[in-house]
Amino acid sequence: MPTSETIRDRARARRRSAPQGGKTRRLPTAARVVVGGELLSSIGTGTTVPFLLVYLHEVCHTPVGFVGLLLVVRALVALAGATLGGALCDRIGPKAVVVTALAVTAVCSVGMAAAASPLLGGAAMLAHTAAFTVLAPALDAMLAQAAPGPVRQAAFAWRNTAVNLGGALGAAAASVTLVVLGTGRGLTMLYVLDALSFAGFALLVAVRVASSPWPADPRGEEPAGPRTAEPGGGYATAMADPVLRRICLLVAFTVATGFAQLQIGLPALATADGTQAGLGWMFAAFMVTSAILQIPVERRLPGRSRAGVLAAALTCMALAWTVISVSHPSPGILVVAAAVFAVGGTLFSPVPPTLVNDIAPHPSRGRYNGAHMLAWTGGFTVGAAATSTLLAVDAIRALFPLCAAALALTAGFLWHRRGRFLPAPLVRIPLPTPQHLVPKDSAP
Repeated sequence: MPTSETIRDRARARRRSAPQGGKTRRLPTAARVVVGGELLSSIGTGTTVPFLLVYLHEVCHTPVGFVGLLLVVRALVALAGATLGGALCDRIGPKAVVVTALAVTAVCSVGMAAAASPLLGGAAMLAHTAAFTVLAPALDAMLAQAAPGPVRQAAFAWRNTAVNLGGALGAAAASVTLVVLGTGRGLTMLYVLDALSFAGFALLVAVRVASSPWPADPRGEEPAGPRTAEPGGGYATAMADPVLRRICLLVAFTVATGFAQLQIGLPALATADGTQAGLGWMFAAFMVTSAILQIPVERRLPGRSRAGVLAAALTCMALAWTVISVSHPSPGILVVAAAVFAVGGTLFSPVPPTLVNDIAPHPSRGRYNGAHMLAWTGGFTVGAAATSTLLAVDAIRALFPLCAAALALTAGFLWHRRGRFLPAPLVRIPLPTPQHLVPKDSAP
Protein backbone atom coordinates (compact mmCIF):
# COMPACT_ATOMS: atom_id res chain seq x y z
CA MET A 1 0.00 0.00 0.00
CA PRO A 2 1.47 3.38 -0.97
CA THR A 3 2.41 5.66 1.87
CA SER A 4 1.00 9.18 2.31
CA GLU A 5 4.37 10.55 1.19
CA THR A 6 4.22 8.49 -2.02
CA ILE A 7 0.70 9.75 -2.72
CA ARG A 8 1.85 13.35 -2.23
CA ASP A 9 4.82 12.77 -4.59
CA ARG A 10 2.49 11.36 -7.24
CA ALA A 11 0.13 14.30 -6.88
CA ARG A 12 3.00 16.75 -7.29
CA ALA A 13 4.17 14.89 -10.39
CA ARG A 14 0.66 15.05 -11.90
CA ARG A 15 0.49 18.79 -11.25
CA ARG A 16 3.88 19.31 -12.88
CA SER A 17 2.85 17.32 -15.98
CA ALA A 18 -0.60 18.86 -16.27
CA PRO A 19 -1.13 21.62 -18.87
CA GLN A 20 -0.76 25.07 -17.43
CA GLY A 21 -3.93 26.70 -18.70
CA GLY A 22 -2.89 30.27 -18.03
CA LYS A 23 0.36 29.92 -19.93
CA THR A 24 -0.98 27.87 -22.80
CA ARG A 25 -4.04 30.07 -23.37
CA ARG A 26 -2.23 33.42 -23.21
CA LEU A 27 -2.10 35.11 -26.61
CA PRO A 28 1.22 35.76 -28.36
CA THR A 29 2.25 39.38 -28.78
CA ALA A 30 1.34 39.54 -32.49
CA ALA A 31 -2.17 38.31 -31.72
CA ARG A 32 -2.54 40.86 -28.90
CA VAL A 33 -1.52 43.63 -31.32
CA VAL A 34 -4.24 42.57 -33.77
CA VAL A 35 -6.88 42.32 -31.04
CA GLY A 36 -5.85 45.71 -29.60
CA GLY A 37 -6.07 47.26 -33.05
CA GLU A 38 -9.52 45.74 -33.53
CA LEU A 39 -10.61 47.38 -30.27
CA LEU A 40 -9.33 50.76 -31.47
CA SER A 41 -10.96 50.55 -34.90
CA SER A 42 -14.21 49.20 -33.43
CA ILE A 43 -14.50 52.31 -31.25
CA GLY A 44 -14.31 54.38 -34.43
CA THR A 45 -16.74 52.14 -36.31
CA GLY A 46 -19.14 52.15 -33.38
CA THR A 47 -19.41 55.93 -33.61
CA THR A 48 -20.58 55.86 -37.24
CA VAL A 49 -22.40 52.60 -38.09
CA PRO A 50 -25.64 53.43 -36.21
CA PHE A 51 -25.90 56.75 -38.06
CA LEU A 52 -25.12 55.76 -41.66
CA LEU A 53 -28.66 56.35 -42.91
CA VAL A 54 -28.89 59.64 -41.00
CA TYR A 55 -25.58 60.75 -42.55
CA LEU A 56 -26.68 59.91 -46.09
CA HIS A 57 -30.09 61.53 -45.74
CA GLU A 58 -29.46 64.58 -43.56
CA VAL A 59 -25.81 65.49 -44.22
CA CYS A 60 -25.48 64.43 -47.87
CA HIS A 61 -29.13 65.28 -48.67
CA THR A 62 -29.65 61.90 -50.35
CA PRO A 63 -33.29 61.10 -51.24
CA VAL A 64 -34.72 58.13 -49.31
CA GLY A 65 -35.29 56.10 -52.48
CA PHE A 66 -31.67 56.58 -53.56
CA VAL A 67 -30.49 55.53 -50.10
CA GLY A 68 -32.21 52.14 -50.59
CA LEU A 69 -30.46 51.70 -53.95
CA LEU A 70 -27.11 52.60 -52.40
CA LEU A 71 -27.56 49.93 -49.72
CA VAL A 72 -28.22 47.27 -52.39
CA VAL A 73 -25.10 48.33 -54.31
CA ARG A 74 -23.19 48.37 -51.02
CA ALA A 75 -24.05 44.69 -50.44
CA LEU A 76 -22.72 43.78 -53.90
CA VAL A 77 -19.54 45.80 -53.29
CA ALA A 78 -19.06 43.93 -50.00
CA LEU A 79 -19.24 40.57 -51.78
CA ALA A 80 -16.64 41.71 -54.32
CA GLY A 81 -14.41 43.14 -51.59
CA ALA A 82 -14.39 39.93 -49.56
CA THR A 83 -13.50 37.92 -52.69
CA LEU A 84 -10.66 40.27 -53.60
CA GLY A 85 -9.35 40.42 -50.03
CA GLY A 86 -8.90 36.66 -49.76
CA ALA A 87 -7.11 36.42 -53.11
CA LEU A 88 -4.78 39.36 -52.35
CA CYS A 89 -3.96 37.89 -48.96
CA ASP A 90 -2.69 34.67 -50.58
CA ARG A 91 -0.79 36.61 -53.24
CA ILE A 92 1.05 39.31 -51.23
CA GLY A 93 0.57 38.23 -47.60
CA PRO A 94 -1.82 39.46 -44.92
CA LYS A 95 0.22 42.35 -43.52
CA ALA A 96 0.42 44.22 -46.82
CA VAL A 97 -3.32 43.80 -47.35
CA VAL A 98 -4.19 44.83 -43.79
CA VAL A 99 -2.06 47.99 -43.74
CA THR A 100 -3.17 49.10 -47.21
CA ALA A 101 -6.86 48.39 -46.59
CA LEU A 102 -6.78 50.18 -43.23
CA ALA A 103 -5.12 53.23 -44.80
CA VAL A 104 -7.67 53.32 -47.65
CA THR A 105 -10.54 52.93 -45.16
CA ALA A 106 -9.19 55.87 -43.16
CA VAL A 107 -9.04 58.02 -46.31
CA CYS A 108 -12.62 57.01 -47.20
CA SER A 109 -13.81 58.01 -43.72
CA VAL A 110 -12.25 61.44 -44.26
CA GLY A 111 -14.05 61.56 -47.60
CA MET A 112 -17.35 60.80 -45.87
CA ALA A 113 -16.68 63.57 -43.35
CA ALA A 114 -16.06 66.05 -46.17
CA ALA A 115 -18.92 64.95 -48.46
CA ALA A 116 -21.92 67.24 -48.73
CA SER A 117 -23.74 65.83 -51.79
CA PRO A 118 -25.44 62.51 -52.61
CA LEU A 119 -22.87 61.65 -55.27
CA LEU A 120 -19.79 62.26 -53.10
CA GLY A 121 -21.38 60.69 -50.02
CA GLY A 122 -22.45 57.56 -51.90
CA ALA A 123 -19.06 57.18 -53.60
CA ALA A 124 -17.20 57.56 -50.31
CA MET A 125 -19.50 55.04 -48.59
CA LEU A 126 -19.06 52.43 -51.35
CA ALA A 127 -15.26 52.89 -51.37
CA HIS A 128 -15.25 52.57 -47.57
CA THR A 129 -17.26 49.33 -47.82
CA ALA A 130 -14.91 47.90 -50.45
CA ALA A 131 -11.79 48.64 -48.38
CA PHE A 132 -13.37 47.36 -45.17
CA THR A 133 -14.42 44.03 -46.72
CA VAL A 134 -11.02 43.57 -48.39
CA LEU A 135 -9.58 44.02 -44.90
CA ALA A 136 -11.74 41.40 -43.14
CA PRO A 137 -10.31 38.10 -44.51
CA ALA A 138 -6.75 39.40 -44.22
CA LEU A 139 -7.29 40.28 -40.55
CA ASP A 140 -8.73 36.81 -39.89
CA ALA A 141 -5.74 35.19 -41.59
CA MET A 142 -3.27 37.38 -39.70
CA LEU A 143 -4.87 36.61 -36.35
CA ALA A 144 -5.07 32.88 -37.09
CA GLN A 145 -1.41 32.67 -38.06
CA ALA A 146 -0.38 34.67 -35.00
CA ALA A 147 -2.31 32.31 -32.70
CA PRO A 148 -1.91 28.64 -33.70
CA GLY A 149 -3.31 25.49 -32.11
CA PRO A 150 -5.55 25.68 -29.02
CA VAL A 151 -4.91 29.42 -28.51
CA ARG A 152 -6.54 30.17 -31.87
CA GLN A 153 -10.11 29.99 -30.63
CA ALA A 154 -9.18 32.11 -27.61
CA ALA A 155 -7.78 34.72 -30.02
CA PHE A 156 -11.02 34.88 -31.99
CA ALA A 157 -12.99 35.06 -28.74
CA TRP A 158 -10.87 38.01 -27.57
CA ARG A 159 -11.35 39.61 -30.99
CA ASN A 160 -15.13 39.29 -30.64
CA THR A 161 -14.90 40.85 -27.18
CA ALA A 162 -12.84 43.73 -28.56
CA VAL A 163 -15.29 44.37 -31.40
CA ASN A 164 -18.33 44.45 -29.09
CA LEU A 165 -16.62 46.48 -26.37
CA GLY A 166 -15.27 48.94 -28.92
CA GLY A 167 -18.68 49.21 -30.58
CA ALA A 168 -20.35 49.97 -27.24
CA LEU A 169 -17.75 52.62 -26.34
CA GLY A 170 -18.02 54.15 -29.80
CA ALA A 171 -21.82 54.31 -29.69
CA ALA A 172 -21.67 56.01 -26.28
CA ALA A 173 -19.09 58.52 -27.56
CA ALA A 174 -21.25 59.19 -30.62
CA SER A 175 -24.31 59.92 -28.52
CA VAL A 176 -22.40 62.48 -26.43
CA THR A 177 -20.86 64.06 -29.53
CA LEU A 178 -24.20 64.48 -31.30
CA VAL A 179 -25.78 66.02 -28.20
CA VAL A 180 -22.93 68.53 -27.84
CA LEU A 181 -22.31 69.41 -31.51
CA GLY A 182 -25.63 68.62 -33.17
CA THR A 183 -26.27 66.30 -36.11
CA GLY A 184 -24.39 68.14 -38.87
CA ARG A 185 -21.10 69.01 -37.15
CA GLY A 186 -21.37 65.97 -34.89
CA LEU A 187 -21.52 63.43 -37.75
CA THR A 188 -18.59 65.13 -39.48
CA MET A 189 -16.55 64.83 -36.29
CA LEU A 190 -17.53 61.17 -35.88
CA TYR A 191 -16.22 60.28 -39.33
CA VAL A 192 -12.96 62.10 -38.57
CA LEU A 193 -12.62 60.04 -35.38
CA ASP A 194 -13.41 56.90 -37.39
CA ALA A 195 -10.60 57.76 -39.80
CA LEU A 196 -8.15 58.30 -36.92
CA SER A 197 -9.03 54.90 -35.44
CA PHE A 198 -8.27 53.11 -38.73
CA ALA A 199 -5.07 55.08 -39.23
CA GLY A 200 -3.96 54.20 -35.70
CA PHE A 201 -4.65 50.51 -36.34
CA ALA A 202 -2.64 50.66 -39.60
CA LEU A 203 0.30 52.26 -37.79
CA LEU A 204 0.11 49.65 -35.01
CA VAL A 205 0.28 46.75 -37.48
CA ALA A 206 2.99 48.40 -39.60
CA VAL A 207 5.25 48.97 -36.59
CA ARG A 208 4.52 46.02 -34.29
CA VAL A 209 3.83 43.12 -36.69
CA ALA A 210 6.76 41.80 -38.70
CA SER A 211 6.16 41.23 -42.40
CA SER A 212 6.66 37.79 -43.88
CA PRO A 213 5.28 35.83 -46.83
CA TRP A 214 3.24 32.73 -46.18
CA PRO A 215 5.62 30.29 -44.54
CA ALA A 216 5.79 26.67 -45.54
CA ASP A 217 4.79 25.82 -41.98
CA PRO A 218 6.71 27.71 -39.28
CA ARG A 219 5.28 25.85 -36.30
CA GLY A 220 4.86 22.40 -37.72
CA GLU A 221 1.11 22.92 -37.76
CA GLU A 222 -0.77 20.93 -40.39
CA PRO A 223 -4.37 21.60 -41.43
CA ALA A 224 -6.73 19.31 -39.53
CA GLY A 225 -9.17 17.00 -41.25
CA PRO A 226 -9.11 15.73 -44.83
CA ARG A 227 -7.28 17.93 -47.33
CA THR A 228 -9.55 17.85 -50.39
CA ALA A 229 -8.54 21.25 -51.72
CA GLU A 230 -5.06 21.63 -53.16
CA PRO A 231 -2.99 24.48 -51.66
CA GLY A 232 -2.66 27.60 -53.76
CA GLY A 233 -5.79 27.12 -55.89
CA GLY A 234 -8.52 29.65 -56.51
CA TYR A 235 -11.88 29.95 -54.80
CA ALA A 236 -13.29 27.03 -56.80
CA THR A 237 -10.49 24.85 -55.47
CA ALA A 238 -11.04 26.06 -51.90
CA MET A 239 -14.77 25.42 -52.11
CA ALA A 240 -14.06 21.85 -53.24
CA ASP A 241 -13.23 21.24 -49.57
CA PRO A 242 -16.44 19.69 -48.18
CA VAL A 243 -15.69 20.85 -44.63
CA LEU A 244 -15.32 24.47 -45.78
CA ARG A 245 -18.60 24.21 -47.72
CA ARG A 246 -20.38 22.87 -44.65
CA ILE A 247 -19.04 25.65 -42.43
CA CYS A 248 -19.89 28.38 -44.95
CA LEU A 249 -23.45 27.09 -45.43
CA LEU A 250 -24.00 27.06 -41.67
CA VAL A 251 -22.54 30.57 -41.31
CA ALA A 252 -24.68 31.97 -44.14
CA PHE A 253 -27.82 30.39 -42.66
CA THR A 254 -27.07 31.66 -39.13
CA VAL A 255 -26.34 35.18 -40.35
CA ALA A 256 -29.50 35.29 -42.51
CA THR A 257 -31.82 34.03 -39.76
CA GLY A 258 -29.95 35.46 -36.77
CA PHE A 259 -27.44 38.30 -36.97
CA ALA A 260 -29.08 40.05 -39.94
CA GLN A 261 -32.43 40.07 -38.17
CA LEU A 262 -30.85 41.57 -35.07
CA GLN A 263 -29.52 44.47 -37.14
CA ILE A 264 -32.34 44.84 -39.68
CA GLY A 265 -35.41 42.79 -38.75
CA LEU A 266 -35.74 43.97 -35.15
CA PRO A 267 -35.35 47.68 -36.01
CA ALA A 268 -37.93 47.23 -38.79
CA LEU A 269 -40.37 45.53 -36.40
CA ALA A 270 -39.80 48.11 -33.66
CA THR A 271 -40.31 50.96 -36.12
CA ALA A 272 -43.52 49.39 -37.43
CA ASP A 273 -44.79 49.11 -33.84
CA GLY A 274 -43.64 52.59 -32.84
CA THR A 275 -41.17 51.34 -30.21
CA GLN A 276 -37.95 52.39 -31.96
CA ALA A 277 -36.96 54.40 -28.89
CA GLY A 278 -35.76 51.14 -27.33
CA LEU A 279 -33.35 50.27 -30.15
CA GLY A 280 -30.41 52.06 -28.57
CA TRP A 281 -30.87 50.10 -25.35
CA MET A 282 -31.26 46.90 -27.37
CA PHE A 283 -27.94 47.27 -29.17
CA ALA A 284 -26.27 48.32 -25.92
CA ALA A 285 -27.61 45.17 -24.21
CA PHE A 286 -26.27 43.00 -27.04
CA MET A 287 -22.79 44.54 -27.08
CA VAL A 288 -22.36 44.73 -23.30
CA THR A 289 -23.60 41.16 -22.75
CA SER A 290 -21.28 39.90 -25.49
CA ALA A 291 -18.28 41.78 -24.10
CA ILE A 292 -18.88 40.53 -20.55
CA LEU A 293 -19.62 36.88 -21.36
CA GLN A 294 -17.34 36.12 -24.31
CA ILE A 295 -14.14 35.18 -22.46
CA PRO A 296 -15.78 33.36 -19.49
CA VAL A 297 -17.81 31.34 -22.00
CA GLU A 298 -14.79 30.63 -24.19
CA ARG A 299 -12.77 29.31 -21.24
CA ARG A 300 -15.40 26.62 -20.67
CA LEU A 301 -15.50 25.37 -24.26
CA PRO A 302 -12.22 23.41 -24.74
CA GLY A 303 -12.91 19.69 -24.91
CA ARG A 304 -16.54 20.14 -25.95
CA SER A 305 -18.10 19.11 -29.23
CA ARG A 306 -17.94 21.93 -31.76
CA ALA A 307 -21.26 20.92 -33.32
CA GLY A 308 -22.78 20.78 -29.83
CA VAL A 309 -21.56 24.31 -29.08
CA LEU A 310 -22.99 25.53 -32.40
CA ALA A 311 -26.30 23.80 -31.61
CA ALA A 312 -26.43 25.57 -28.23
CA ALA A 313 -25.72 28.90 -29.97
CA LEU A 314 -28.57 28.43 -32.45
CA THR A 315 -30.88 27.36 -29.61
CA CYS A 316 -30.21 30.65 -27.78
CA MET A 317 -30.92 32.61 -30.96
CA ALA A 318 -34.15 30.68 -31.51
CA LEU A 319 -35.16 31.43 -27.92
CA ALA A 320 -34.51 35.16 -28.46
CA TRP A 321 -36.74 35.23 -31.55
CA THR A 322 -39.40 33.23 -29.69
CA VAL A 323 -39.47 35.97 -27.02
CA ILE A 324 -40.02 38.53 -29.81
CA SER A 325 -42.66 36.35 -31.48
CA VAL A 326 -44.87 35.97 -28.41
CA SER A 327 -44.48 39.52 -27.02
CA HIS A 328 -45.06 43.10 -28.03
CA PRO A 329 -41.61 44.54 -28.88
CA SER A 330 -41.46 47.01 -26.01
CA PRO A 331 -38.07 48.43 -24.97
CA GLY A 332 -37.83 45.90 -22.13
CA ILE A 333 -38.58 42.95 -24.43
CA LEU A 334 -36.04 44.19 -26.98
CA VAL A 335 -33.35 44.32 -24.29
CA VAL A 336 -34.18 40.80 -23.02
CA ALA A 337 -34.18 39.33 -26.54
CA ALA A 338 -30.88 41.05 -27.40
CA ALA A 339 -29.21 39.74 -24.22
CA VAL A 340 -30.41 36.17 -24.91
CA PHE A 341 -29.25 36.46 -28.51
CA ALA A 342 -25.86 37.72 -27.29
CA VAL A 343 -25.35 34.49 -25.32
CA GLY A 344 -25.80 32.59 -28.58
CA GLY A 345 -23.45 34.99 -30.32
CA THR A 346 -20.68 34.40 -27.77
CA LEU A 347 -20.97 30.65 -28.36
CA PHE A 348 -21.12 30.93 -32.14
CA SER A 349 -18.71 33.69 -33.13
CA PRO A 350 -15.28 32.14 -32.31
CA VAL A 351 -16.05 28.65 -33.67
CA PRO A 352 -16.40 29.08 -37.49
CA PRO A 353 -13.29 31.27 -38.03
CA THR A 354 -11.25 28.90 -35.90
CA LEU A 355 -12.48 25.92 -37.91
CA VAL A 356 -11.81 27.67 -41.21
CA ASN A 357 -8.21 28.39 -40.23
CA ASP A 358 -7.69 24.92 -38.74
CA ILE A 359 -8.48 23.31 -42.11
CA ALA A 360 -6.88 25.94 -44.37
CA PRO A 361 -3.65 25.01 -46.19
CA HIS A 362 -1.19 27.86 -45.64
CA PRO A 363 -0.97 29.01 -49.30
CA SER A 364 -4.80 29.20 -49.47
CA ARG A 365 -5.51 30.66 -46.03
CA GLY A 366 -6.59 34.00 -47.49
CA ARG A 367 -9.14 32.42 -49.81
CA TYR A 368 -10.49 30.19 -47.05
CA ASN A 369 -11.03 33.29 -44.91
CA GLY A 370 -12.43 35.09 -47.94
CA ALA A 371 -14.98 32.28 -48.39
CA HIS A 372 -15.94 32.61 -44.73
CA MET A 373 -16.38 36.38 -45.15
CA LEU A 374 -18.46 35.78 -48.29
CA ALA A 375 -20.73 33.49 -46.27
CA TRP A 376 -21.25 36.27 -43.71
CA THR A 377 -21.89 38.90 -46.38
CA GLY A 378 -24.12 36.63 -48.47
CA GLY A 379 -26.13 35.58 -45.42
CA PHE A 380 -26.60 39.20 -44.42
CA THR A 381 -27.76 40.06 -47.96
CA VAL A 382 -30.29 37.21 -47.98
CA GLY A 383 -31.55 38.16 -44.52
CA ALA A 384 -31.92 41.81 -45.53
CA ALA A 385 -33.80 40.83 -48.71
CA ALA A 386 -36.18 38.60 -46.73
CA THR A 387 -36.84 41.37 -44.22
CA SER A 388 -37.46 43.92 -46.98
CA THR A 389 -39.87 41.58 -48.77
CA LEU A 390 -41.94 40.88 -45.66
CA LEU A 391 -41.90 44.56 -44.77
CA ALA A 392 -43.18 45.47 -48.24
CA VAL A 393 -46.18 43.13 -47.89
CA ASP A 394 -46.84 44.21 -44.28
CA ALA A 395 -45.94 40.76 -42.91
CA ILE A 396 -42.90 41.65 -40.81
CA ARG A 397 -44.40 39.94 -37.75
CA ALA A 398 -44.12 36.57 -39.50
CA LEU A 399 -40.34 36.92 -39.79
CA PHE A 400 -39.36 36.02 -36.23
CA PRO A 401 -41.49 32.86 -35.79
CA LEU A 402 -40.08 31.58 -39.11
CA CYS A 403 -36.51 32.35 -38.08
CA ALA A 404 -37.02 30.82 -34.62
CA ALA A 405 -38.35 27.59 -36.13
CA ALA A 406 -35.53 27.38 -38.70
CA LEU A 407 -32.86 27.96 -36.04
CA ALA A 408 -34.40 25.42 -33.66
CA LEU A 409 -34.62 22.73 -36.35
CA THR A 410 -31.00 23.33 -37.41
CA ALA A 411 -29.87 23.20 -33.77
CA GLY A 412 -31.60 19.84 -33.39
CA PHE A 413 -29.88 18.54 -36.53
CA LEU A 414 -26.46 19.70 -35.29
CA TRP A 415 -27.00 18.10 -31.89
CA HIS A 416 -28.12 14.83 -33.48
CA ARG A 417 -25.06 14.83 -35.78
CA ARG A 418 -22.62 16.32 -33.30
CA GLY A 419 -20.21 13.38 -33.55
CA ARG A 420 -20.38 13.21 -37.36
CA PHE A 421 -20.90 16.79 -38.52
CA LEU A 422 -17.12 17.32 -38.75
CA PRO A 423 -14.17 14.98 -39.45
CA ALA A 424 -12.78 13.22 -36.38
CA PRO A 425 -9.78 15.58 -35.80
CA LEU A 426 -12.17 18.57 -35.72
CA VAL A 427 -15.03 17.20 -33.64
CA ARG A 428 -13.90 18.71 -30.33
CA ILE A 429 -12.45 22.08 -29.42
CA PRO A 430 -8.80 21.32 -28.52
CA LEU A 431 -7.58 21.42 -24.95
CA PRO A 432 -4.40 23.33 -24.03
CA THR A 433 -1.50 20.88 -23.91
CA PRO A 434 2.23 21.11 -23.21
CA GLN A 435 2.77 20.59 -26.96
CA HIS A 436 0.95 23.88 -27.67
CA LEU A 437 2.76 26.35 -25.48
CA VAL A 438 2.61 29.94 -26.63
CA PRO A 439 5.12 30.23 -29.50
CA LYS A 440 7.86 32.77 -29.69
CA ASP A 441 6.54 35.93 -31.23
CA SER A 442 6.70 35.42 -34.96
CA ALA A 443 4.33 37.58 -36.85
CA PRO A 444 2.08 36.63 -39.74
